[in-house]
Amino acid sequence: MKKPILIILSFFIISCSTNDKDEYKNDQSFYENNSLKDYELFNLANDFIINNQLDLALIELDKLEVIYPSSPFANKSMLVKAYIHFLNKDYEKTRAIAEMYKSYYPGSKDIVYANYLEAMTYYVLIKKTDYSQENTDKAYEKFNFILNAYPNSKYEIDIITKIKLINNNLAAEKLSVAKFYLNKGNTNGSLMYLKDIFNNHSSSLSIEETLFLITKIYYSLDEYELSKNYASILAYNFPESKWYQKSYNIINELDEVSENKKWFERFNPVKLFIQNVENNSNKTSIQSIK
Repeated sequence: MKKPILIILSFFIISCSTNDKDEYKNDQSFYENNSLKDYELFNLANDFIINNQLDLALIELDKLEVIYPSSPFANKSMLVKAYIHFLNKDYEKTRAIAEMYKSYYPGSKDIVYANYLEAMTYYVLIKKTDYSQENTDKAYEKFNFILNAYPNSKYEIDIITKIKLINNNLAAEKLSVAKFYLNKGNTNGSLMYLKDIFNNHSSSLSIEETLFLITKIYYSLDEYELSKNYASILAYNFPESKWYQKSYNIINELDEVSENKKWFERFNPVKLFIQNVENNSNKTSIQSIK
């Protein structure tokens, strides 16, 4: 038994170069010489973040977790490290730390922030000029999860605003695909995307044009009653819309509309709720943990 042990020990000694030992000693003294308390390390790290000295902040947070592993500040430091990696645009590390936090502290009151950070890593990758359906879907799914799992959280207003923007992006992309199919003469393919917008993104900014196109397609297919139904929804919700005017011009049977502005009520119209997006909302803004 002695020979195998000696071989393993020799291998370990050989594999550790002088530099490795020196670094190990330096690391040890680095932690042993610390004179700051847990909350002082945490506050120092936050000061470094404020001054954009993110690498120094990570060093202090590492010291906090090693020296005071049972401290409540060590708990928070993990999320702050995830936040720093987010600021550094290292989204993979941000997600990994957020997932680790959820595994280590499933009952923490700050777990909602771990989920929020994770969702934000997908949200910031949504670009109008380089649209990524996968990132949009992920962000939409994770933000909605937070709203349902953690109602009335302090991130709720921010998340609702971002969901509105995501909703508009998803609807706009689907509308673009629907028009592409329509231009190619594929009415069934176009109708599939348009109905998806109507069913899942009725509060988006694309809903008016969507309703007009559905009306137009059904009329071209001789489905006059269906065409009238969708035109009535458009008229009921957006009576001043240019898309309603276009729909009326298509449906010649509705001549009485000029005499009776409420003609659409006969078709049991659906009331849509459109939520406006605040003009001063910042697409990529993120809240930090305190």
